[in-house]
Amino acid sequence: MADLLIHDVTVLDCTGAEPRSAMDVLTRDGRIEWIRATGAAPRVDGAQVIDGAGCTLMPGLTDAHVHFAIIGRDGTHGRLPWIEHVHAVSSLISAALDEGFTTVRDAGGLEPTWARMVERSVIRGPRILPSGSFISQTGGHGDARQAHEAIHGGPSIPGLVAMNEIVDGVDQVRRAAREQLRRGATQIKLFASGGLASPTDPLDSLQFSVEEIAAAVEVARGWGTYVLTHSHTSPAIERSIDAGVRSIEHGTFLEPATAARMKSTDTYMVPTLQVIDELAAQGGSSGLTPEKQALVQSVYDAMRDSVRLADDAGVSVASGSDVIGPEQGNRGREIVLKAALIGAYPAIISATRTNAALFRLEDRIGTVEEGKDADLILVEGQPLDDVAVLARPESIPVVIKGGDVVKDLGRDGGAPESSTPSNEVRRGRS
Repeated sequence: MADLLIHDVTVLDCTGAEPRSAMDVLTRDGRIEWIRATGAAPRVDGAQVIDGAGCTLMPGLTDAHVHFAIIGRDGTHGRLPWIEHVHAVSSLISAALDEGFTTVRDAGGLEPTWARMVERSVIRGPRILPSGSFISQTGGHGDARQAHEAIHGGPSIPGLVAMNEIVDGVDQVRRAAREQLRRGATQIKLFASGGLASPTDPLDSLQFSVEEIAAAVEVARGWGTYVLTHSHTSPAIERSIDAGVRSIEHGTFLEPATAARMKSTDTYMVPTLQVIDELAAQGGSSGLTPEKQALVQSVYDAMRDSVRLADDAGVSVASGSDVIGPEQGNRGREIVLKAALIGAYPAIISATRTNAALFRLEDRIGTVEEGKDADLILVEGQPLDDVAVLARPESIPVVIKGGDVVKDLGRDGGAPESSTPSNEVRRGRS
């Protein structure tokens, strides 16, 4: 791997420090070798040079809540022939890299083999941390049956698709969690509350007992990993905390006492503003029942309030978009929506340093520091002044993953290495 020198760039390292202008950054063997002022940087013979003038260098973006394989507009894997499904999912994974995302956590539905294919460079994309199948109770958020249907959808196809696991009781939860880890999941996903996209469960319903959730936590800890739960309400969050869950997804109706508990237990919160914003914009075309569509605006308002509350309480607020569908993408808009609530720099840190800590990869990614993995993006202008630039893939001309330039729109004078498709965001599994 050739040395790579990013010359005369402003560095936003996401440690909390102010940006540093006129810097040179050298990557070597996939890591950041050194960071020096341009005038004091040593000469590096034979390095590939990228001109960083007018740009900001920052860590690759990360997303803690993606659903690459949920390409159906109804929150399912869709109904394409499997060969077309593979092509569609591959394209979505590649597009995320062009958007500046170098690590993502798939929060359910993606078979872990996809992550291994990316790791082996068979598929172009960001590092993927897969959760495997959603784990749901009967009648829970992952139970996609209409009320009149008796039989749940088909089984998973190991190596291809991770269908929902519908289980009840401690033993079944334990078995389902072990099965996901066997297949290669890097963490376990359960539903602890109702949702908007599922057909029969009330949004405020409590799902899985503390003992059931704790069974999954025990299994995950035995493998050195953790559990994330879909939890819209404070009672569901409290139940998850009681069971030892690390990561709360959505956290929509957060109450002050629960926020204080999350802070004291170092429980992360992953709000998903982008998907709720999109559902609100779609109105009656969202595919939700009229009853659930009527809840969307109140859910969005509550989630915005919860983000502010969590931030004020000192909760570790991470970043996830939750978009799904065949045109999912533009994940940087989640950062823009969060910036309107807590400020640009905290929102950017949520999608870099905080996510890295949530993933337990803080020693490798999330900040621009010597010795870290060279997962980096070059952004036109200064995101602290115009955070919306992170939602414009065309304004992210260079993406570097592990020291390799995987997107180059010509900053080094060469021909563009990849194109960035225009992606319309669809609704997610909220």
